[in-house]
Amino acid sequence: MKKRIAEWTGGVVVLGLLAALYLWHGGASALYMLLLAGLIITSGVLMQGLGPHRIIVKRHLSESVIAAGDTAVMQVQVEFRSFLPVPWLAVEDYYTGGSSRQILFPGFRRNLAYSCELRSLPRGVYSFDACLLEWGGLFGWFKGGRMQRAEGRLLVLPKPLPIGNALELPTAVSKASQQPVRMTEQRHGTKGPEVREYIHSDPLNRIHWKSTAKHGTLQTYMPEDERDPFCLVILDRSLQGYISNSDTEEARQEKGEQSFEKAVSAASGILGEMMRAGARGSLVCGVQDMLANSLTAAGGVEANNRDAYTRMLASLSPIKLAEGPQLSSLLEESSKKMVPGTRVIVVTGMLDKQVADAAGRLMSQGMQVDFYCTAIYGDRRNPDGGKRVKQAGSSSSFALAVHLSRMGAGVFAVNQESAVRIGLVDTSPQGEGAI
Repeated sequence: MKKRIAEWTGGVVVLGLLAALYLWHGGASALYMLLLAGLIITSGVLMQGLGPHRIIVKRHLSESVIAAGDTAVMQVQVEFRSFLPVPWLAVEDYYTGGSSRQILFPGFRRNLAYSCELRSLPRGVYSFDACLLEWGGLFGWFKGGRMQRAEGRLLVLPKPLPIGNALELPTAVSKASQQPVRMTEQRHGTKGPEVREYIHSDPLNRIHWKSTAKHGTLQTYMPEDERDPFCLVILDRSLQGYISNSDTEEARQEKGEQSFEKAVSAASGILGEMMRAGARGSLVCGVQDMLANSLTAAGGVEANNRDAYTRMLASLSPIKLAEGPQLSSLLEESSKKMVPGTRVIVVTGMLDKQVADAAGRLMSQGMQVDFYCTAIYGDRRNPDGGKRVKQAGSSSSFALAVHLSRMGAGVFAVNQESAVRIGLVDTSPQGEGAI
């Protein structure tokens, strides 16, 4: 508003000076300049009063859901009414975190269409909040404008990391599933329920006494969850999981954000592989109440399963690194609701002693625990990074990764292109592995 007042005030001052010059000096040149300035101001007045009105802007996105880094094409159609030809019309759309501006030259046309590209958008939920339309005279002076509400929504999913080979779905390799499985025999030649050797976390009411008497060791029914393992994906969004105390505050925040973005992409790749494999699973994003906040996909490869995984992937778009429950508390919470045979897939930045202890308790209950860590090596570009790891000793994130691997957990270091396993690669009878 102030800018427009300044434009009109400047125009009136220029017109007054030219009129004074013509009255004082006269001449054809002064008269020409006076008439030209008067024509420009008059056209500006008419354009404001008789220019575009009843403006309708319609938008259509080629895709409402894209992956981070992809390009979305937006088709825009502008309709308006005007008693005068419009030399130019600027349309600027404001969306979350940015804007898109297009200059049109309608002339006598009242219906225009154009397309624009929204390139390299980071993950997030984008909504079109407002649309600014500006128009003016032939020389661009004395502009008019109008702000309108805009409608539209674009969901940008995190770009998934290709870590499918490391995931090894859908077979779970928990302590329970490593036990030999047998089919009990019945009289008519049909096969009975599957049984396996008893482990200390099995309830007594699942003991198969006939098979126990036959083999001389306790045998238990194999639950359905162990044959078709349920996968729980936990994405750590706490600051403690990604930020080291060894750097400055600014460097810590930057490295933490980078590691967290990589973790979100890793979680997206894991969920995508689970969807393709038809595995049953759910996602927890740093919330303590799993029953209230997890998104679950129940077995099979039906459409509702794919829809559930789509909702899980969509929930990763707006998530941010923030203060929240620590990863160890999430693992403790999961131990109360999971059954033996469940596969717990944890995506985080680095490990600490509390997380390692919680993972050990989960594995002792018959669950398989896999860790995908995005900051387990620290900053390799820093020449002091290796010294810090050595000085940290057994409490360092890498040392804890090796310790968990020896306990039977899968620990993977996630980089930009793949996930590399840390610790045990091939298990031998002596319990030895390779690092």
